Amino acid sequence: MTIQNKTGRVAEVISQCGKVARVVLATGAEIKIIASHKVKVGDWVVEGELSK
Repeated sequence: MTIQNKTGRVAEVISQCGKVARVVLATGAEIKIIASHKVKVGDWVVEGELSK
C-alpha cells in the first residue's frame, strides 16, 4: 500500500540497496527514501527524508 504521508517512524525495512531504502512506516505507508546510513526499525522519516 502506498500512502502520500511521508512522515513517521520506520516499522519495517523492506530492502536497502546502496543509498535507497524501501520502508514501511508505522502509519502503513510504504515509501522509498534516500538514506545516508543503514536504516533500522525505529528511525524517523520526516517529509520523505531520514532524520539524523
